[in-house]
Amino acid sequence: MEFITFGPAHLNVTDLERSLHFYRDILGMQVRKTGIPAEVGTSERTLVVLHPNAKTPFLRGGYSGLYHVAIHLPSEKELAQLYVRLTKKKWKAGATDHIIAKSIYVNDPDGILFELAFETPQRVVEYRITDKELTAIDDKGQLRKMVEPLDLNELLSQLHDDYSEHPFPDKAIVGHFNLHVGDLQAAYAFYKGIGFTEHFNFPLQGWGDLGAGGITDHRIAVNTWAGVNAPKAPEGTAGLGYAILKYDSKERLSKAVDTISNVEKKNEGYFVEDPAGNKLMLTTENF
Repeated sequence: MEFITFGPAHLNVTDLERSLHFYRDILGMQVRKTGIPAEVGTSERTLVVLHPNAKTPFLRGGYSGLYHVAIHLPSEKELAQLYVRLTKKKWKAGATDHIIAKSIYVNDPDGILFELAFETPQRVVEYRITDKELTAIDDKGQLRKMVEPLDLNELLSQLHDDYSEHPFPDKAIVGHFNLHVGDLQAAYAFYKGIGFTEHFNFPLQGWGDLGAGGITDHRIAVNTWAGVNAPKAPEGTAGLGYAILKYDSKERLSKAVDTISNVEKKNEGYFVEDPAGNKLMLTTENF
């Protein structure tokens, strides 16, 4: 059972109508709330809240901030259906096999990166860890890298030749965040302090991974791939407004808040920043 889960991702975008076209017409999400901000998601939950207050598109490279938002899908078949939908809409998508997950990557109109993932932790039998590399032994006894091309023929075989378009899956959730930071160890210590559990920490490779219970330990990832000591993106840049972290108890939330010196209390929760300036709302509320 996960003790920290995620609410909707609040994103700053430059053009609300253009963004709504992407989420509604390309990805197949439902528009759950119009106006400013707008909300998109499924019949069951809001996944993304769109704030049209950015002046410039997302800046990739050289800045701390969001690397990607991951939306987890309930089945491999629904991942395949989404890939077909993106292909029919002629929207560029990349496909990656992480062994612990099968993933499709897409950019929204501002260049904000999304990972659409179906988790497959049962495929990892053993991790092999060195200073230079993380690999895994899969359930077929093969040594695998954690980033490989996804076998699209195998993925599409889930559809049994039914290549019709489908809406975004109802059971989809915001599953994890991957963040650019300027100081890897400061970020890693921060997220451990607010309740995440240590998974992998690779300072020589510039990344770390933390969990929160559940079927995998991949819930918050931090990296210095945009540069050590990379500054925050300029004000008005499209990207992550804030992430919502939902704790399973007031006691766990209180313990997390006590580790942070600069906290802004509001009715819906506690607003904080990690050492890289990524904004978070800590709460026990449902959204």
